[in-house]
Amino acid sequence: MAAPGLRQPQARGAGVRRDGVVMSSTMVTITGNLVSDVAFRVTARGEPMASFRVAATASRFDRSANRWVDTDTVYVTVTAWRRAAENARTSLSRGLPVVVHGRLRQRIVDRPVPGVADLTVPVTYTDLDAVSFGLDLSRCRARYERAPVGPQTGPAGPGEPGPGDGHEAPGGAPGGGDPAPHPGPGAAGPERPAA
Repeated sequence: MAAPGLRQPQARGAGVRRDGVVMSSTMVTITGNLVSDVAFRVTARGEPMASFRVAATASRFDRSANRWVDTDTVYVTVTAWRRAAENARTSLSRGLPVVVHGRLRQRIVDRPVPGVADLTVPVTYTDLDAVSFGLDLSRCRARYERAPVGPQTGPAGPGEPGPGDGHEAPGGAPGGGDPAPHPGPGAAGPERPAA
């Protein structure tokens, strides 16, 4: 419950009606590093589900210093389902560079204010329902191994937890927005060397 003076957020996100039906999706691709290990579980309906956190840091070229400068870091909770969840569990671990493509979702959770009874503040989390993901091969090497045949990744079925339904990956932290794209060769400055 919000204290007097704190307004409950009215925005429900683009394309989401009051009854919670999604009318359209915002698809994004992020690159970053895993900042958590993969949390894996099987739902009550028998669906494998994996979640992990990715930190994506935008950068820009500082012409006066003639070098790349890191700017804001965005933390995103990624959720994968079914075969993709099983593959994430066996292929990914904290610290690896990844590329993730999926449906962007934001959820607002009222969090209690420490030391103040009956006071909460809305905190916004940024989540990504993965459509596809993998290692960022511009920053590492990998060997291909065919995964067992099975269903692809997808959103939760009816009655399954998902972003905004109280499901939260371990270590959830407030998210921000979409990181600015990294300019390529011939853009604002010379190409940034691989980390």
